[in-house]
Amino acid sequence: MHYSISIALKYLRTKRRRGFISRVTAIAIIGTLVGVATLIVVLSLMNGFENELRSRIVEFNTHILVFARTPGAWAAVDSAATLVESVPGVVATSPFIRGEALIYYDVVPGVRVKTKGAIVKGLDLEKERAVSTVIDSIAPPISSFATEGFDDGKNVPGIVLGKDLADELLVYLGEVLTLVTAPAEFKTGKMVPQTQEFRVIGFFRTGVYEFDSRFVYIGLEDAERFFDFESATHGLGVRIKDIYAADKVDARILSLLDSPAYGTNNWIQMNRNLFSYIKVEKILMFLLLTLIILIAAFNLVAMLTMVIMEKRNEIGILRSMGASSRGVMSIFMFQGTFIGAVGTAIGALLGLLVCGVLGKIRIDLPPDVYFINTLPVLVSWADVATVSAASMLICFLATIYPSWEACRMPPLDAIRYD
Repeated sequence: MHYSISIALKYLRTKRRRGFISRVTAIAIIGTLVGVATLIVVLSLMNGFENELRSRIVEFNTHILVFARTPGAWAAVDSAATLVESVPGVVATSPFIRGEALIYYDVVPGVRVKTKGAIVKGLDLEKERAVSTVIDSIAPPISSFATEGFDDGKNVPGIVLGKDLADELLVYLGEVLTLVTAPAEFKTGKMVPQTQEFRVIGFFRTGVYEFDSRFVYIGLEDAERFFDFESATHGLGVRIKDIYAADKVDARILSLLDSPAYGTNNWIQMNRNLFSYIKVEKILMFLLLTLIILIAAFNLVAMLTMVIMEKRNEIGILRSMGASSRGVMSIFMFQGTFIGAVGTAIGALLGLLVCGVLGKIRIDLPPDVYFINTLPVLVSWADVATVSAASMLICFLATIYPSWEACRMPPLDAIRYD
C-alpha cells in the first residue's frame, strides 16, 4: 500500500481529530448522501411517469394510424389492410371511425340533464383487441355491441364509456343516453343535428384521465350510420412489433399504399412535444438537484482545509523526510475522495431503498393534473451510475485546491508552526 493511502486512512481513524472537524466531515458525508439519494429518487419517479404514460398512450392509440382521405379509400379499407399487414414489422390492423359528439343524458327525466362533449370511436371489437389493450379493460367484458335482453322495449345499439366520463355524467350500466353530432352540411344550415340513442353496456379504464374522461366506443357499423364521411376520421389502427420503429414502419406503409387517398401518423409524431418536455424537465431536475452535492462539496473543502491546518506539523515532517509534493497532495485527495465515496454509496443505497418503498405502496395522484392516477417508480441503473459518477467527480474536484495548498507548504515553516 502506498504511504499516502496509509496516512490518509490513519487521518480518518485518528482519535486526535477535533470534534468540530468530525462534525464537518459528517455534514459533508450527509450532504453528499442526501444529494445522491434525492437525485436517484426524483429521476426514478420521472422515469416511471414517462414509462407509464408512454405505455398507456401507445396501447390506447395503437402504434400507427392510416387515414382514408376519400370515401373511395375507405370503401377499399380491406384491401388497404391486407397491404399494410404485408409490411415487415406489422402485427395486426383494425378499422376505425372517429368523430366528435355531444352526450345528452337525463339524470332525472324531464328535470335534470347532463351534457358532455366526447370523442366517439367506432370499431370492430375482435380486430381492435389485436391492436389495443383497451378492449380487454372493458367491464363487464363484452363480445359485441348488441343489447338484447333489456326489458324496456328499446332496441338501440350499445356504447362503452370511459369510467371517469361515466362518473361525471352519473350514468350506470344499462341506461340509455343520446349522442348528438353535427353533419358537415350543418354549417350551411341545410341539415339538422344527427341524434342516436345508445345503451351503456360497459366501461373501460386506461388509467389516463385524458382518455377515460373523453372517449366512448360504439360499433363500426353504427359509427358509419351515425357520422357522414366529412365529419369523422376513417382509417386503420396498426400494431407493430417494435414501437420505437414506428417512424420507419410508417414510412414503409405510406410508400406501399402510394396514393394521396391515404395518410399516416404514428404515436411518436403525435406525442413528440409531450415526451420532449419530459426529457428536458428530467435534465433540468438533474442539474438543479446536483447543487445539493455541490453544497456538500464546499463542506468537504472546508473539512480538508481544517485537517491540513491541524496536520501542518506532520506535513512538514513528511516533506523533510523526502515526501514529494505529489505524495502529500495525494494524501488529502484520497481522504476527501474516500469521504465522498462513502456519502455516495450510502446515498445510492438510501435512494434505492426509498424507490423500493414507493414502488410497494400506492400513492394516488389527481388524474386531471398528472394524466395518470398513481405514482409510478422505475429505477434506471444507468441513472444510478450517472448520479454516482457525477457525485464522485464533484467530490474529487473539491479535494484538489486544499490538497494543492498542503503540498505548497514550505517544510521548515510547517515544522516551526507548532
